[in-house]
Amino acid sequence: MEAAGMGGWIPGRRQVKMNTGGSPAECPVCLTGYDGTVQRPRNLPCGHTVCTLCIDQLKVQGRVACPECCVSHAVPEGGKFPVNYSVEAFMRMMRDAEVAPAAAASPPPSAGEGKGAAAAAGKKEAATLSKKMRSFLQEQEATVVAAITACREAQSQLNQYQTTLAGWGKRQKQLEDRLLGLVDQSRSAREVLQQGESRAAAKEEELKKGEQGLQVVLETLRTLTTEQEAGAAMPEVFRCTDEAEEAVEECRECFPDAILVTIARKANVASSEALEAVQTVHAALETLTTEEPWAQSDSDTTVMDRVYLISTGSLTVEDLRSLTQPARCLLQAGRVFAVHQVEGQRRHARISLEAGQLCLHALKDLLLPLGAATLQVSEVVPPSPPCTVFLDLSWLGSAPRRVQIRLSPDTPRGRQFILLCTGQRGPSFVNTRLFEVSGKGEAGECVLGGDYESNNGRGSSVLLPGLDEGDYRRSGRAGDVFGQERLDLTCDYVEECGHFGIKTRDDLNDAGNLLVFGEVVDGLHVVAEAAQHWDIKEVTVADCGVVL
Repeated sequence: MEAAGMGGWIPGRRQVKMNTGGSPAECPVCLTGYDGTVQRPRNLPCGHTVCTLCIDQLKVQGRVACPECCVSHAVPEGGKFPVNYSVEAFMRMMRDAEVAPAAAASPPPSAGEGKGAAAAAGKKEAATLSKKMRSFLQEQEATVVAAITACREAQSQLNQYQTTLAGWGKRQKQLEDRLLGLVDQSRSAREVLQQGESRAAAKEEELKKGEQGLQVVLETLRTLTTEQEAGAAMPEVFRCTDEAEEAVEECRECFPDAILVTIARKANVASSEALEAVQTVHAALETLTTEEPWAQSDSDTTVMDRVYLISTGSLTVEDLRSLTQPARCLLQAGRVFAVHQVEGQRRHARISLEAGQLCLHALKDLLLPLGAATLQVSEVVPPSPPCTVFLDLSWLGSAPRRVQIRLSPDTPRGRQFILLCTGQRGPSFVNTRLFEVSGKGEAGECVLGGDYESNNGRGSSVLLPGLDEGDYRRSGRAGDVFGQERLDLTCDYVEECGHFGIKTRDDLNDAGNLLVFGEVVDGLHVVAEAAQHWDIKEVTVADCGVVL
């Protein structure tokens, strides 16, 4: 395999054979001469020139790999690389040089040359256009070409849309056939049940007649006065009694019919579930509004992007973590949430995509937007460290700034920190204040926070028992996140509490006294800047959560 840029094959979406010895007036990919309309020469940032059509074919996820040097370039805003006007000017000079001698050598066109003469006259007239007019015409040509490209892209999107709708229609037809099959089965089950009902009614009528015959026999027995009358009545007594006993025995043996009972129960359950599903669909159709979920989204969203927003379906954890097209589209529109039950109350946590990272924010009482996709918090949040969490610190005159903390392998304080970053037990760090700077300006300087109960360092703020029990790391380096103990009001003894501290300056002499359960991996400068406030209580946690 030859090297790229030396006539070799370029790896990528498709293989492109390079032409390194061709004319500078030809595209090195398609070997076609440049023109001023569809195949205009365009400059890549690396300095190489490729025609417009080939650049469009080389685009992969918003980037173009140069077919000569393999350097990857992001597609500029507007979707087009700049035109190489030098190449175009060179081509015009070549054309003018070819046309001038031919025009001087050829005689004037005769009247009989017809359309050929008119075309030649048109070319001669075009050659007299001013440079400004030619530039204007080229700009108009570019506008027309851009409009053609937009039409083709729209056609492609509509084709995808039609294919998607056709697939859904086929699926709906299959569901309709299944529903009709369910109706047929329900009708058949109802007919079988009606037959069983008729059979039971006939047996009931037979028993009634037998009972009536026995009543007559009973009256007869009560009116007998002689042995001859008794002897004559006995055969009828025996007949009626035998028939009644036989009917009762048949009733006991044949009823209930186990098959009919099973059919009735299953048919009722299946029909009820189908009816509930139909009612759900009907209710959803009735509550649809004219507001499109993408109404306030970027105008550059494609038809299929909007389809993904409107018809979210069921978003899986795999879709979320692999950032499939539907998941990415929903994340960018702010329509992915995690659901959690807190003390019987359903709360939601927004999931965002920030700088390529999936972030679950603290649970709140949110109204879900139209077209929202939901997952369970337990599906996406790890139950215990190691993991990365974040705190967004804010103070007057400053937008929230993020601090990311990597929690050490499983410890009670690490587990509680996750719970307070997500709000899974109810309380969270949101709107809590940092309440103290210890050793300000000295070695071992640290900020203290995490008091969601009193917001001043006097609350215990304990969610889990035995916070200090566990294998904690001992350190005194800047960036360490450690557990904080609290003196009672009389200073007689130390109470266990859920407060935390973040070291902003090293103090290796204090390494053995701290229960370290995490470290700041990004944003330590934000914590250090917060520590410089004369009133640290101005610094609040505007938001918090977990990096997924």
